[in-house]
Amino acid sequence: MLLWGIPSFFSYDQSIGSMLSYLTYGLLLVYYLLSAKRKLLIPFLILGISYFLISGYTFVNDVEDFTYKLIKYIILIISGAELARNTTKKEFFILAILGSLSILVHAVAFPNGYGRYSGFYLNPNGAGFICIIGYCLSYVIDNKKLRLFGQFVLTFAGIITFSRTFISLWLVISVISVIADRRNSLTFGLGAGAIIIVLSLASLLKFNAVRFSAFEGLFTDQSESSISTIQQGSRLETWSEYYDQITNNPFFGNGFQMLSGLNPTKQGVHNTFLMVLGEAGIFPLLMMIGIYVFMLKRSVEQFTPDPHKLMLTISMVGILMIMHNYFDNSLILFTSIWIFVRLLHEENQEETIKEELITKTI
Repeated sequence: MLLWGIPSFFSYDQSIGSMLSYLTYGLLLVYYLLSAKRKLLIPFLILGISYFLISGYTFVNDVEDFTYKLIKYIILIISGAELARNTTKKEFFILAILGSLSILVHAVAFPNGYGRYSGFYLNPNGAGFICIIGYCLSYVIDNKKLRLFGQFVLTFAGIITFSRTFISLWLVISVISVIADRRNSLTFGLGAGAIIIVLSLASLLKFNAVRFSAFEGLFTDQSESSISTIQQGSRLETWSEYYDQITNNPFFGNGFQMLSGLNPTKQGVHNTFLMVLGEAGIFPLLMMIGIYVFMLKRSVEQFTPDPHKLMLTISMVGILMIMHNYFDNSLILFTSIWIFVRLLHEENQEETIKEELITKTI
C-alpha cells in the first residue's frame, strides 16, 4: 500500500481513495500495536511537528486537510519505523520490481498522448524514484538471475518515464557501483540493451514526442540540440519563481502549502528544501538538512561494507531536489526511514540476525 502508492492511484474516485488511505494508516496502527516497540525516530518527529506547527500558524487554507496530513505523518513516522525495521532488502527490492512493472503495463496497455508513463505512481518522477531505489537495492541481491532481471526491468521502466532525474541518478549510481566492485560494469551493458529496446519500440508505444526526440538525439549527431531541449523548463527556472517569496519570509515562511501548488497561477516549487524554507522557515529546514547530512556522512563511512547505502542516500537527496510533496508522500517518507534505521548500527545487526534466522528456518 505504501510502496505502490495505492491510495493515490485511486484518487480519481475520492471515496475509494479516501477509504484506501484510511485503511492503509489503520493497518499501520494495528501493525505498530502488534509489533515490538523500539526507539522513536525523534529527528523525523521534530522535523514534521515543527514544519506543521510553524507553517500552520502562519497560514492554513484548509484546516481539515492540514489536520489530516499532520496525523498521517505522525502515524507513518511512528508506525512506519517498525515496518521499515522489519522489511528486508530483498523484500523491498521485489516490491520495487513489482511497482516498476506497473509502469510497463501502463505503457503497453494504456498508452496516452502524454507519453510519459508512471503506472501506480501517477507522476513520472515518482515512478522513476521507485525504479532508482530498486536499482540501488539490486546490488545487494545474492541471486544473480533475480538481480540481473531486476536491474533490466527497473532500468527499462525508469527510462520510459523520461524522467531526467532518473537518467542522471542511474548514471551516478552505476559509476558508484563500479567503484565499489569492477564486476558491476556489466550493468552498463544492461542499460545499453534497455536503451536499444526503448528506441526499437518507439513506433509501437506513444512516447512523449519532445522527451523522446531529445533522448534519441543524445545518441546521434544531434546531442547538443537534445541537451538544449532537455534543459528547457528545468528545475532551476521553477525554483527561481519563488526566490522573492522565500527571501521575504525566511524565518517563519509563508504558510502551509504556499509553495506546493496552492497558487493556481504557477506550479509548485519542485524542491523539498526550498518548500520547507518557504513554507515554514529556517528551523525546519536546518532540521531536514541535519537529517540528510547525517545520512550522507554515515553512508560514506559504511561505503566499504555496504555501498548500496550511499547509493540510496544520494538517490533520496536527488529526488528531494526535484519534488515538493514530502510530508504527505508515503513512498519518500518510508524510504527515508528505511535508509535511516539501517545507517544506525543496531538496526544493521537486527536485520542481519533476522535474515540469518529466516535462512536457517528455510
